[in-house]
Amino acid sequence: MELTGVPAIPRDVLQGYVAAGLWDQCALRDGLETQARRTPAKVALADAADSWSYARLEDQVARAVACLRQRGVAAGTPVLVIAPLVAEAVVAYHAIIRCGGIAVMLDRKCGQADVRHALGLMDCALAITTPALRDRLSLTSDGPPVLFFDALSRWPDAFRDWPEPDPRAPRAVVFTSGTTSRPKAAVHSLNTIRAGADSMARSLELTAQDAAFLSTPVASITGLVQVHLTIDAGARLILEDHFEAASSLERLRAQQASVLGGAPIIIEELFREAERRKVTTLPLRAICLGGTLIPRPVLAYAIEQFGITPVRVYGSSETPCATTTAPSDRDAVRIADDGVCAPGVELATDGPLPGELLVRGPMRFLGYLDAADNHMAFVAGGWFRTGDLGTVSQGRLTVTGRLKEIVSRKGMKISLAEVDEAAATLADVQEATCYGVPDSQTGERLVLAIRCSGPHASFGAITGQLRSAGLAAWKLPEEIVFWDEPLPRTASGKVLRQAVAAAAQGRPCGQAARLLADQPG
Repeated sequence: MELTGVPAIPRDVLQGYVAAGLWDQCALRDGLETQARRTPAKVALADAADSWSYARLEDQVARAVACLRQRGVAAGTPVLVIAPLVAEAVVAYHAIIRCGGIAVMLDRKCGQADVRHALGLMDCALAITTPALRDRLSLTSDGPPVLFFDALSRWPDAFRDWPEPDPRAPRAVVFTSGTTSRPKAAVHSLNTIRAGADSMARSLELTAQDAAFLSTPVASITGLVQVHLTIDAGARLILEDHFEAASSLERLRAQQASVLGGAPIIIEELFREAERRKVTTLPLRAICLGGTLIPRPVLAYAIEQFGITPVRVYGSSETPCATTTAPSDRDAVRIADDGVCAPGVELATDGPLPGELLVRGPMRFLGYLDAADNHMAFVAGGWFRTGDLGTVSQGRLTVTGRLKEIVSRKGMKISLAEVDEAAATLADVQEATCYGVPDSQTGERLVLAIRCSGPHASFGAITGQLRSAGLAAWKLPEEIVFWDEPLPRTASGKVLRQAVAAAAQGRPCGQAARLLADQPG
């Protein structure tokens, strides 16, 4: 696979990753195979259907490798995986990379357009999925041959004598959330994924005694990172394919999950359910949150109510776990910012656009499959342009918003992230997000969408609370739309602002006096 339009990271920087033990240090066999030899009976994975010991998982992967090799999967072979969050999907991923192949990952919630997009970018030799997903997505003879997960597990032979794959070569493709544009195909190597996993493991102080609760798709970078960090550590991974606050809280408690990583909305819903049921203790010792600006009250609540240690992570599909809370950080520091650079990571804000964060480090992806996506994504020296705004002070990062996530009202720029954060602190607000809409008088106006736990408050009451929370008057929304159901989100937990805006019509709303005056009598 050749990626074009990606400026190289300087050779001395890459050599620094190797010298520091961040690259090329671990063979693939140092993970699953070693753990299966050390603790064969220990549970490695638990999904909704069953628990898998390390010995069983290793055996199933070895059989899947034999099956895939028989199907022609070899070094550099792309294989499409359309996966629910189940143990069989973890087996398929591990088998592909042990064949030297490239796992092209899509979540079970994907649509036909996502499949067409993936296959348009890569000529996949095979697609692995379930019968139900094959039928729903209309995978036909026009595409690659389809293999079901159970065919891997039923293969009669096992193959373990595979050569170690090149840790620097393309090994996995994940797709960005597409919140601001079409999804981009981000290519990772074993080195970059493992660097992200090691960063997360350090921040969580993960040990073999831990059990991680994963409700983020295995097809996401968050999912792949947690698959690697738990198995490499000999820990246990709990897979929750269908997250629902009540049942997921029960399962988290029954499985004695000690750590949880993912989007803030997951822990917010679990906390609300615990409060509703008057649950006062949880087995969690640490939570690792990222993927969006994290509401500070959630972090404070974790500490004060349950004694859980919050870990903040800044990263993306392209640069997983680039900064994290340090284990030595006190609680007040953990709440205040987005942490310190992981080993080998560098941050800069002197790129083409003032204040835009640039990232370079051992977990930086290799590039996008589509060369057009690479054109504006990098600057010389191999720095990745994140599209995020932030500040770096005394080695600590504070993310302040997204470059594209602003509303320009009468020429004044309003950060959507800032208003989101203020709205999240309001009483009875369960979810909140804002967006801009065209306005003939001001160019754009700000709309706030909220879901409350109680009756809808008045427009004046909400804007008054926002003022009390410290939001400047010129940043107040001029329209508030009330939702009774959860806001639409990506599989990784990010709110889809465009989908929220598109579904606003017909919902109860409150408006500023200017807008009410403009309505026909």
